[in-house]
Amino acid sequence: MKIKYNYHTHTKRCGHAIGNDEDYVINAIKAGYKILGFSDHAPYIIPKKGERMNYEQYDEYISSIKELKEKYKDDIEILIGVELEYYPSQMEDLLRYRKELDYCILGQHEQEINGRSNYNLSKPYELLEYADSIEKACDMGLADIVAHPDIFMFSYPKWDKYCTQATETIIDACKRNNIPFELNCGGIKYGKLIYKDGDRYAYPNKKVFEIVANKKCPVILGHDTHDPSHFLNEYWVNTTLEIVKDYDLNIIESYNIKEEANKRKEKLFNK
Repeated sequence: MKIKYNYHTHTKRCGHAIGNDEDYVINAIKAGYKILGFSDHAPYIIPKKGERMNYEQYDEYISSIKELKEKYKDDIEILIGVELEYYPSQMEDLLRYRKELDYCILGQHEQEINGRSNYNLSKPYELLEYADSIEKACDMGLADIVAHPDIFMFSYPKWDKYCTQATETIIDACKRNNIPFELNCGGIKYGKLIYKDGDRYAYPNKKVFEIVANKKCPVILGHDTHDPSHFLNEYWVNTTLEIVKDYDLNIIESYNIKEEANKRKEKLFNK
């Protein structure tokens, strides 16, 4: 499978990516991509070094990507977005990003700004709170992709009924709002980890995607690129697809994310 787009691309401003903005564009073109969306971690009033860009970097981020958009307009379509999180306390920023950018993806790393990490969940109620946040963001119209929805299994020790419940809540929210559920290639970098029910990659999670397949939820492939060289290395995509090869996933080959974002923004801002 050769996907011609990537909407999950970071920059070094977040503090845990490398390379220049232009390197991402050049390598995406070399790899045959037709659409490249930048979606670095959105800044909030409380900074977090090594996790997201700062307020002071935001305007420069936008101007840099706009320059590349113009420079390479004959070679690739470039879109400008952010990866945001559903933080009710930061709603002013969330609505601003939603209004002014081409698109937004939702990556719920923490339950509240600088709060509990959703990579470290161990209790059933934490899973359900995580799923509830994603559901609220989707129903509100804040997101055009739900990024790495299965990160709740990063530390959760063993699959149980609460995992199923959380997964179904997220899938139903995606389907209800016509938002793709991301098959994220970034979990491969952690290698296989040891859990109570055996060794596995933290994500993508097989049991999650079995339910995704059964519910026929649209799936979008996301590189979650933090290094320009990854566009030229098919290992990340191929390994990710190998994990879920037994499931009949509805992986969409094209997605006009800007058009879909505009529809959601129309509903959100013109209620």
